[in-house]
Amino acid sequence: MDRLKNKVAIITGAAGGICRKASELFCQEGAKVVMVDIDPQVESFCADIVAAGGDAIAVVGDVSLRDTWVQLQDLTVEKYGTIDIVVNGAAVFSPPTHDWAHITSEMIHEVMRVNIDSMLYSYQTVLRYMMKNKIRGNFLNFSSSTGLAFNGGAVQGYPFSKACIKLGTQNMVNQVSKKYGIRFNCLAPNYVWVPKQQHVWDMFQNHFEEATPMPYTGMPEDAAWAIVYLCSDEAKYINGVCLPVDGGWYVKK
Repeated sequence: MDRLKNKVAIITGAAGGICRKASELFCQEGAKVVMVDIDPQVESFCADIVAAGGDAIAVVGDVSLRDTWVQLQDLTVEKYGTIDIVVNGAAVFSPPTHDWAHITSEMIHEVMRVNIDSMLYSYQTVLRYMMKNKIRGNFLNFSSSTGLAFNGGAVQGYPFSKACIKLGTQNMVNQVSKKYGIRFNCLAPNYVWVPKQQHVWDMFQNHFEEATPMPYTGMPEDAAWAIVYLCSDEAKYINGVCLPVDGGWYVKK
């Protein structure tokens, strides 16, 4: 119950399935959590966690904007005194366009704007705070199985962005970790059932089940527990990894 005791975490995308569950587990493991999402539902999800005994606050905001990160840093430090962990879970998906002849640059740029800019601005604000205050914190970014191997839909902004996130995470290891002791890792989930995407499940259930070597598809907690581990001191010597949490999908590919 104390794997993250006294740690302070900012978790973005916290109204989604994986990061909502991660927020809950972080609090169970003793962390204080700032839950962030552009979806106002994050406030009710946070209220549920607080009612269950967790220490969390909710922020509705767009993390693809630098100003949002400045505000998040100030709010978190004012409320909890420090920042130890950032989980960059916020993301948008690209339209289901597989045809290179018809996809537009606007489709790709919008996805890259959200998925890449949010990570970059977390570095330019919270990372600088950690460096200045000599905090040996860590960043957990979200890549994806779609960024590691071809999945039949590579002509999209989403896989492009997730491949960039993996490389961008590993680049930071080389730039920062030696001097400051700050870790950077990635999670690479495949499809995980979440209530918000029930319609996707309804359309592609057979495909997800057939493509996964395990006899079932993932649930939010399957990825969220991996986040807990990678952000905890149990993983203090794990740095620069991109961990697939996909039931073996990547191996099969």
